[in-house]
Amino acid sequence: MATYLTGRYVEIKMLPLTFKEFLHFKKLENTDPARHLSEYLEYGGFPSVVLQTNSQLKRDVLSGIYNSILLRDVAGRATIKNTEVLERIALYLLSNTGQLISINKIANTLRSSGLKVSSNTIENYLELLHNAFLFYKVPRFDIREKEYLRGQGKYYVVDLGFIRSQLQRKNINRGSKIENLVYLELLSRGYEVFVGKYNDKEIDFVAQKDTDVKYIQVTDHIPENSTRESDNFLHLPLVIKR
Repeated sequence: MATYLTGRYVEIKMLPLTFKEFLHFKKLENTDPARHLSEYLEYGGFPSVVLQTNSQLKRDVLSGIYNSILLRDVAGRATIKNTEVLERIALYLLSNTGQLISINKIANTLRSSGLKVSSNTIENYLELLHNAFLFYKVPRFDIREKEYLRGQGKYYVVDLGFIRSQLQRKNINRGSKIENLVYLELLSRGYEVFVGKYNDKEIDFVAQKDTDVKYIQVTDHIPENSTRESDNFLHLPLVIKR
């Protein structure tokens, strides 16, 4: 909107409904939240989707919103005539939610399917998707050296409903959806979020707001007698004391 306004303006960033807002919106605050989590993971938090009672209508509304953002807000404003590459990059990000993404990985995937795309084009399209708030890029942060790392980062979609509506398959990793949910929740609470790295270990999220710093690991479930998800925290007291 800033390109159409003159003088001063204030940008207020908004997100779809958080899970807590979703429960309030549907008047479900006094019920067991776990009973409704699957619905939120499946269809997300756009109010116009939450209001629908038919699952097919939910998917239709989600597809309409997604295509409007991708084809009008992104491709239209950037005058991209051949949108196939843009659409494929967006689907790649949806398929790899919570995974480290690099331009080379995307280029190799597109080339294996017969699309030859330059690294500059991929970088520009990723920037367009980010600027349209369709995806959020989360950079990596070296906890030990206290510096940002170039290259790989993670991408999270603005609404969980887009994952199911666009990929159109049921066997989508539930853990990656929950990770996306946690990221959006942190964002809604005003945190600046990074992917943490300590030597060869990874912390899913390092979230900072003023002097408040949180280190977060996300998993759908912890296998019995496994410390895989907690072991990465063992180094953190040493880092904090420095």
